[in-house]
Amino acid sequence: MEITIEKFDHRVHRLYFDMLYDLETLVHELEKEQWHPYGMETAVEHNLWTGKRFKLHHPKSPIIREISEYFARQEVREYVVEQLYSHDHMFSVNWQMYPWRMIENTELHAEWTKDLPGFECGIHCDMRRLVATGMIYLTPHDSEEWCSYFYQNPNREDPVRVPADYATGWIHANSWNTWHDGWNRSDQVRYSMLLGLTLRLEHQPDASDNPHKSV
Repeated sequence: MEITIEKFDHRVHRLYFDMLYDLETLVHELEKEQWHPYGMETAVEHNLWTGKRFKLHHPKSPIIREISEYFARQEVREYVVEQLYSHDHMFSVNWQMYPWRMIENTELHAEWTKDLPGFECGIHCDMRRLVATGMIYLTPHDSEEWCSYFYQNPNREDPVRVPADYATGWIHANSWNTWHDGWNRSDQVRYSMLLGLTLRLEHQPDASDNPHKSV
């Protein structure tokens, strides 16, 4: 398995993932898993997408676990951090950290995500604990019906779209002006992996903080 990150736009980078498995195999495994509503799997209850977005944090499939474990590797996190620094000359200034320090203070994970038809994620910047976020599409081909757009401001000026082909996607540094949105406007389930390079806090919040967490 291997990811590759390339410069795409000043706001976002293109990501390619050689995961060794085709879409049919992966979907077969994902459909056997137990999915939970998104709002029940967050540290703070969040029900904006009730009935439309679902998460898988503890997969049983050996294939799905293998992929999750890949993104948790030290060398993968190192690669992601190095690419973020090399593609954005202001990254070190904004964070006031050299790459080695950022690697020490973050963790990388992949969140398995299932979005039903009608899912809409309005324009937003990501939560402050995220240094960078990304998305790998598990879709049969590129389509504007299941994609994300990136903008210069909350008025959606200067939009740019990264193609949504299978096992490709995007990653970008999170900041106060990294506006983006996305959706599933197709008639199919959209599977994806959401990537998070997250600050490692002394008292790290997780889903167990949520009193309404699903079981």
